[in-house]
Amino acid sequence: MLRDEHSGRRPNRRALLRVGAAAAAAGALGVGAGPAARAHNLKEGEFGSPAYSAALAATDGMKGVFQSPHVEASVVAGEHLNHLILVQLRNWLNGFQFSYGMAPEELHTIVAIYASANLLTYNDAVWEKYGFGEKYAITDPATGEPAVRNVFWPSRLGLDASRDPAARDNTYQDTGIEALQQRGAVFLT
Repeated sequence: MLRDEHSGRRPNRRALLRVGAAAAAAGALGVGAGPAARAHNLKEGEFGSPAYSAALAATDGMKGVFQSPHVEASVVAGEHLNHLILVQLRNWLNGFQFSYGMAPEELHTIVAIYASANLLTYNDAVWEKYGFGEKYAITDPATGEPAVRNVFWPSRLGLDASRDPAARDNTYQDTGIEALQQRGAVFLT
């Protein structure tokens, strides 16, 4: 339990909210952040991929950061299992590209997944070895059995799917991580 150091009493909710609001405002204003403030404390090239560094450093276009901790946020759509973060990412990319006319290279996206959602990025060998399909009740729509492969990774329509937005099964409808990466999304695990 939190206690006031001077009086030994617990702070009230109003005091906690006031401190929280002040901290949020300071963070939003960049108080204490010098001109070289970065999103992380790693030196250039010390970690990550060039795509991650480029997305962080981009000063043009639009940046989108998506996060999810739960693999359970999944829904079946047709013959594919989709995770809601992948659907949201696809919709975000499509919205800015087609509704606002932004070029794909102007859209910089980073997807930070953690906890059980990490397994969205694990390869098929890891899925099979650790039985993620059975553990998390993830059914492979192709077999009707617990998934022994990463059902979120592969492109739903193939990496050679049509790029014509008017085509029925075009790449812009694909929620597979492989296809979203092809559109420039950077995934962190």
